[in-house]
Amino acid sequence: MIDLNIISRVVLRRPLIIHPADRRNVVRAFCAPIVCFFPYFVSFPGDAEYVYAVVMFLFIGKTNYILHLHIHRPFSTNALLNLALDLSMGSVTGMTGSNWRIQHRYGHHRGLDEPYRGRAWELERYSVLRALSYSVRSIAPTLCSPYAEAFRKGVLRNVRSPINYRWAFCEQTLLLLFVLLLLLLQPRLTLSYLLPIYMLTFLISRYVDYLNHYGCSDREANPFERANNSLHRSFNSSTHNFGYHTAHHLRPSAHWTELPAIHEQIAHHIPGRCLKSFSWSFLLLPYHFVRSRRCQM
Repeated sequence: MIDLNIISRVVLRRPLIIHPADRRNVVRAFCAPIVCFFPYFVSFPGDAEYVYAVVMFLFIGKTNYILHLHIHRPFSTNALLNLALDLSMGSVTGMTGSNWRIQHRYGHHRGLDEPYRGRAWELERYSVLRALSYSVRSIAPTLCSPYAEAFRKGVLRNVRSPINYRWAFCEQTLLLLFVLLLLLLQPRLTLSYLLPIYMLTFLISRYVDYLNHYGCSDREANPFERANNSLHRSFNSSTHNFGYHTAHHLRPSAHWTELPAIHEQIAHHIPGRCLKSFSWSFLLLPYHFVRSRRCQM
């Protein structure tokens, strides 16, 4: 006979946050909307609103990296908490968890991301023109194609694997309705504050994706040649080791704390051209331009 008390004790012993290193990420994820939407509840004098926007982005601008971690490896054992994290971070970044899962986890990591990726000439080698073209042009398909896919598979066919596409459509619709409501209630603030934040988040996301993959191809027979790697310490420290991108591609479900060790194990297989010593911060775009002129990218 099954002892429910034993089962209960086992269940209760399961930690709510799976990995201790993600406790801070969960706090940051739930604090981000409070910081982001604070101007909707408090009026700022003069140009202080724009100063707040800059300071705010410095504090919560990495939320999209945290969402990326969460969609690969959910932070919690509790489905409702994971859903709340999806909604919380999606409201700040403008990129829902469902969008990330469709276009990245079950698209990019399976080689099924043609609707979202760049053209051959953009990825052939680094240049500012190619980088900006890729970063700007791929924003719309990265946002719209997952929405269309969720409609086709979720609303029309009710596909539930590998994700519930009907919920994916609902989640992306909820974000759209949320933004439209804010636009209706406070149009000036939404147009001059929130939407530029979203656009900057999209642009940074696409630019870093470009740095991950320029000069590489997902069709390479050698899996160690399919991504670039930033070995810059501060970049990896601030982005949860996102620079170890080959390790991430080979083990996409590995926890972010494990990526440096995985990289060390495979580094000798990675071609030197795919190992970069510089930071991939979007703020360093002028520096990247100088490096490209010197053929150092």
